[in-house]
Amino acid sequence: MTVDEQAGIRIRTPDQRLRVFVSSTLAELAPERAAVARAITALRLTPVMFELGARPHPPRELYRAYLAQSDVFVGLYWQRYGWIGPGMDISGLEDEFRLSGSIPRLLYVKEPAPDREARLTDMIAELQSQGADSYRSFRTPRELARLVRDDLALLLSERFAAGDDVAAPAATSPAAPDRPAARSLPVTTTSLIGREQDLVDVSTLLTSPGVRLVSLTGPGGVGKTRLAIAVAQQLDGDYPRGAVFVPLASVADPAMVLPRIAAVLGAAVDGARRPADVLAEHVADARTLLVLDNLEQLLGVAADLDALLARCAGLTLLVTSRTALRLRAEREYPVHALTVPSFPDRPGTEVLTALPAVRLFVDRAQAVRFDFALTEENAAAVAEVCRRLDGLPLAIELAAARSRLLDPRALLARLRSRLDALGPGPVDLPERQRTLRATVEWSVGLLEDAAQQMLATLSVFVDGWTVEAATHVSGLSEDRTLDLLDELSVHSLGTIDAFAAGPRFGMLGAVQEFAAERLAGRADRDDIERRHAEYFGALVENADWPAERQGEWAARLLAEEENLRVAIRWFLAHDIAPLPHIFRILWLFWQMRGRMPEGHAWLAEVQRRADVLDDRARGELLFTSAVTAVEVGDDDSALAAVDELGRLKGRMGDPYLESAAQLAMSWILPIVDDLDGALDKASTALAGFRSQNEPFMAFAALTVGMLEMTRGHDEAARAHLLEVHELGGMFGNDWLTSSARAQLAALAVRSGHLDEARSLLVESVDADEDTEVSTLTLTFSLVAAAQLALARADARRAATALGAADGLRRRAGLRAWPSTRSGEAELATRVAQEMDAGDHEESFAAGAGLGHREAVALVRRP
Repeated sequence: MTVDEQAGIRIRTPDQRLRVFVSSTLAELAPERAAVARAITALRLTPVMFELGARPHPPRELYRAYLAQSDVFVGLYWQRYGWIGPGMDISGLEDEFRLSGSIPRLLYVKEPAPDREARLTDMIAELQSQGADSYRSFRTPRELARLVRDDLALLLSERFAAGDDVAAPAATSPAAPDRPAARSLPVTTTSLIGREQDLVDVSTLLTSPGVRLVSLTGPGGVGKTRLAIAVAQQLDGDYPRGAVFVPLASVADPAMVLPRIAAVLGAAVDGARRPADVLAEHVADARTLLVLDNLEQLLGVAADLDALLARCAGLTLLVTSRTALRLRAEREYPVHALTVPSFPDRPGTEVLTALPAVRLFVDRAQAVRFDFALTEENAAAVAEVCRRLDGLPLAIELAAARSRLLDPRALLARLRSRLDALGPGPVDLPERQRTLRATVEWSVGLLEDAAQQMLATLSVFVDGWTVEAATHVSGLSEDRTLDLLDELSVHSLGTIDAFAAGPRFGMLGAVQEFAAERLAGRADRDDIERRHAEYFGALVENADWPAERQGEWAARLLAEEENLRVAIRWFLAHDIAPLPHIFRILWLFWQMRGRMPEGHAWLAEVQRRADVLDDRARGELLFTSAVTAVEVGDDDSALAAVDELGRLKGRMGDPYLESAAQLAMSWILPIVDDLDGALDKASTALAGFRSQNEPFMAFAALTVGMLEMTRGHDEAARAHLLEVHELGGMFGNDWLTSSARAQLAALAVRSGHLDEARSLLVESVDADEDTEVSTLTLTFSLVAAAQLALARADARRAATALGAADGLRRRAGLRAWPSTRSGEAELATRVAQEMDAGDHEESFAAGAGLGHREAVALVRRP
């Protein structure tokens, strides 16, 4: 018996993914079944559904066979009991449930169900009484998809941690996870070859007493990142907060390392506090493993990391870098190349197969050519390729990818000629890095000249690009661009990811570095960088929040966020004239995605040079500066911007900007307690936007509604907020609909409709699967949740909700809107009066420590 058999471990191949049987009647719940299928597929599991077999009433033998091959049962129930087949006294729906008793069951019941059939009611009552299965109710397909995804992930995690096979009996009822799912490690898609001992050594080193910082060092392409992820995956369960992966390849400034770590942890840094202080407070003494990947270009941050370790007793760092950090706390672990053949005589295939470098080559060659095998005829050539590439994993993978077109002997001949012609790399580079450089250059040399030029051009992008972007920046036709992108992909010099909006391309970091060097030496480099900036400037302009496409554009801007940063830096260095317009459009994106502090800093830089701008551009700049400043709590700057904006009235030559100026004033005037003036300005802005049929009317209506609430005009407020809710749905803007629901919930509490308030609050944080509720919207919901809790005489929960709102704002660098500040202060006073001082402080602090997902869960909690 093998070791694996003794341990009871079952190793699954890709075609043996866990199967999730989805049971429901086919006469209803079609959108829900589709949502569940997407949720299951997103977890890389296989949905088993009868729609796939086109059988309206599957015979018992068929669904018994399906169930026998399934690992998890998901039951969906609403109103119909289902079809009862010949010779049966129960429906297929109930029979499927009864037959699934040997596997874990997750059951979901849609509510409300005014026309539920009696037999289904009895069946649901029976399964509720059993109590052994996970039972949840839901209202919408989106909510159901979220529940299924979370429950499946937790179910599998619990069973893996317990050492049980997923198909074992006795279902486990999912509970709330102990740590945020957003901090999960990258999912690896290739096998780890030749690093078994390294995995043991590094894991042992990291868990040794007194070891807090381990650096995996070695040349680029040696496999440091892959090893670090494997170590983190192995140790993940040893840390209550889990292992957190922080990619730093796209960070160029050491000063941005701590903010990047904070962002990954969900501890956003504002301009008022040092990043080190925010991180130290967030991590505190909780046992946490941070994996900092690609730190070699950021060695200036070493002292900050050392200080962070000193302040956070439970923190452990696993770093990947080409050079050591040279800190006293550091334990360096050199990651060497894989073992390569060094036999004086020609070895046989059995001997070569045992060598990690050869195993890696064969594995990757089979990925591009399924029938590739190591034979007596090609073994010597494969061994020599691995030897000449010094066993560097990236180099071997690039070479193996050529097996699609070249056999090992032809590959070796090509490699030899390129290496001989290349010569040594720069003397200040590590010797093994010169070999990687040679390998990348050789791989690039296989391309036609046009593809080589395209590769260099594409290095201007950060975190990927679309076909449209590559076409514009390269200046080629779309067809020609597609041809060249395909060539790069075939040669493993480009990557392709599928998205709903179309394919997105990228390249490996080492390849991009080499390509960027090629671009730096080209005469047209400045033109390419200019076209890159112009393209993304135009992209923002096209995203000027058109009706019915706002959600789509928000997702597009998020995908291009790093490219937008590069473009903004280019405009700051070469031409600030387009930036006021770009910033005015990006402001809403910043608000949705919590990027206000970053935007505020950029706006301040442009304001220092605003004397070169015309009145229209100054108007856009002042509008965005005012509304951004008030979001981050810089009230003085907001008041100054609004004052100057008022002097531009009638001079901007744009009705939209005139209305926007009125709206900005309505947000700022409550700072000086002029609520009546604010309401007048907001109403004027709303009328102006309506006359222009401008989608921004929704934001003006939200402002009017919230100001009417502060004045006690509840019916007028409700009418405006209902309009916002409707417009948000029309525009595909979840931020608007969620904000409106949160405010409507607060109104419902005031009118005594507590159940309605509860439903509205749950809906306010029911974001799309791919979208996180914005911090601003979530704080609206938390304050309304505090009002609801107080109305239900639960002061402790109210204090926790207010603490959560305060903590989220502080970490995101935000402050409450001026129109809501006095109301929140009064609410906080009322809550404190209902509690003992110590209990209040404890509850508020507990809320302040909640992360984003925990705060959402607090709002959802019954």
